[in-house]
Amino acid sequence: MKTLIEQFSENGRTIEALKCHIQELIDSSWQQVWDQNENELQSHFEKGGDTAYGLYFSKLFHPIAKQLTEAGLDSNPFLPGSFPQSVERWGALEDRERRFWSVISQMNGNALGTIVTRIFHDHTRLRIPRPPQLLTLKETNTERIKELILSENLQHQVANSENQKP
Repeated sequence: MKTLIEQFSENGRTIEALKCHIQELIDSSWQQVWDQNENELQSHFEKGGDTAYGLYFSKLFHPIAKQLTEAGLDSNPFLPGSFPQSVERWGALEDRERRFWSVISQMNGNALGTIVTRIFHDHTRLRIPRPPQLLTLKETNTERIKELILSENLQHQVANSENQKP
């Protein structure tokens, strides 16, 4: 798999190129990270409930944070995002969706855009029904991002991304 720097050199230093790279990393590692940490996550779930999902996503996104730094990028907040900057409104209890977001900037402060991470989880037992899915926004203002996450346009983008799955 290519590094983020290689991805940028081939496809340009854009939020879309970043999203594609991160999505590839997630798709190739989400199940392995789950399997390697399942006992720890189960123990955490028994003590703290849904906070086990936060632990899992922290482990899943840790290698991505390192690549961002190596490529001279900053994520605010760290990917996949922070709980206060998220919205959960979609899906059944067994396949609930929460959307987190992180503004991605270059070290000089110029923003590339926002990565929206769609995280799926089960509220009835410890389970990740499917891998996280990423979307991008050009917007970087927190209030505007929240509006866009709830908008019909983003819902359309979500539907299109789900229809493109094999």
